[in-house]
Amino acid sequence: MIPDLQAYHYDGPAEFHAIVGQIMAYLGYAGGHEPLPVGSEIVLKEVEGRYVLEGWFYREGMRWHSQAAFLEKDEPGRVIKNLILHWHQRCYGTAYSRWGTLTGVRPTKLVHHLRDQEDDEKRITDILVSQYHVQPDTAQYLVTMTRLQRPYIERPVHDAALYIGIPYCPSHCLYCSFPSRLAGAEAQPVMERFIRAVVQDIHDIAALCRQYDIHIRSVYIGGGTPTCLPLDGQEAVLRAVAGNFGNIEEWTVEAGRPDTTGKDVLALLRRYGVNRISVNPQTMQQHLLDLLGRRHRVEDVFAMFSRCRSMGFSVINMDFIAGLPEQTLADMQENMEIVCQLHPENVTIHTLALKKRAPLFHHPLRQHIPPAAEVSRMIHYCEEILQQHGYIPYYMYRQKYMAGSFANVGYAQSGTISQYNIQMMEERQTILSAGPGSTTKFLSHDGHSLKKIYMPKDPEAYVQALSERMRQRRHLCAMIYGGDDR
Repeated sequence: MIPDLQAYHYDGPAEFHAIVGQIMAYLGYAGGHEPLPVGSEIVLKEVEGRYVLEGWFYREGMRWHSQAAFLEKDEPGRVIKNLILHWHQRCYGTAYSRWGTLTGVRPTKLVHHLRDQEDDEKRITDILVSQYHVQPDTAQYLVTMTRLQRPYIERPVHDAALYIGIPYCPSHCLYCSFPSRLAGAEAQPVMERFIRAVVQDIHDIAALCRQYDIHIRSVYIGGGTPTCLPLDGQEAVLRAVAGNFGNIEEWTVEAGRPDTTGKDVLALLRRYGVNRISVNPQTMQQHLLDLLGRRHRVEDVFAMFSRCRSMGFSVINMDFIAGLPEQTLADMQENMEIVCQLHPENVTIHTLALKKRAPLFHHPLRQHIPPAAEVSRMIHYCEEILQQHGYIPYYMYRQKYMAGSFANVGYAQSGTISQYNIQMMEERQTILSAGPGSTTKFLSHDGHSLKKIYMPKDPEAYVQALSERMRQRRHLCAMIYGGDDR
């Protein structure tokens, strides 16, 4: 999305580095440690009880500068965000994006906070427009989506979800920044230790659930590509889930690569109770799949979809990416024609986010990423066609280095909404997580703040750290569900 990505430098108190980083990423700047030309500098100083913020933007050989002072009591994070966005607009002569000053990953979270305080949807829409500069149609879009989400986030406090992260893939995709490892290249003893550790992790979570009367209502096994594990390894993980948690309402497995999902794998998933599966082609043009390193054929996606249908998965999800190198509007139109032909229950439309850990970041194909205007046409086309065919937008999120007006949006047919996707994104329910790179999020008694435990991303580091991380998780669980989260 951003072929000419630049870096920014920040100099100021560490406590504000994260908010500055979020804003600059929203505007398309990478962190200053990247080997990129510097396009902006942000300096924040404390001077006699007030803050002084300065900003420089470099454009076409020109050095644009502005500064402002404000008091420490003036919600400095919000002031910093508004000033940087305003300066960027003045420098480049642009208007606010459709999201206004909602620069975060989860724009709907703010709307839910407003709903907690205000029942009048018109009043909420007005607040979004007047105070956060959200465009009126986007404000209404957010209000409508959060109305749909409310039943899924207003759940009993002891309801929870379970996430299991499997950081293995059959090959690396060019656009992917996820720190996955190649399943086929892993030594058997290493893989076996990893699987034993994940199973131990799941059993430990189950023990917490029994002790504190926590009820797992949804399970999501993601990655990576979980279905690329050896069959006996997949079964060990599935058995640990099915043997420990009853009354699972929704059980999803990401099976995004059709080269990993033969009949034996799909039969195994169904035998243990998986009822929602992701078939994620990302695109349905063979030349683009080849460019991206997907290593499967378009016809393999059709065959996998047919197998999933015949085996009785109640919900099939398909993911597509808009903005891939060399992709055109005609390509996305073809993708949507196929969606309308297959009619999966769920469809997610992602926008390419150019991330520094992805091979594409330094690849010549980066220069062939389509311009934002073309990607916008792709996204609008998808939205129009999907809604014409009965799909409802039910959750969304944004990413770093994603062009300012874009978002990833999940669509569902009536009665097939994924509760896990909503709860994970809105962060209004405890998510217990196992596996490398996963994050357990305990919802505190205030119903908003989270206490988190992060697992190492590398599988071997995860195995080594597991005992200590489980101890930390037990401690936090006792604090939250034992009645004292101070």
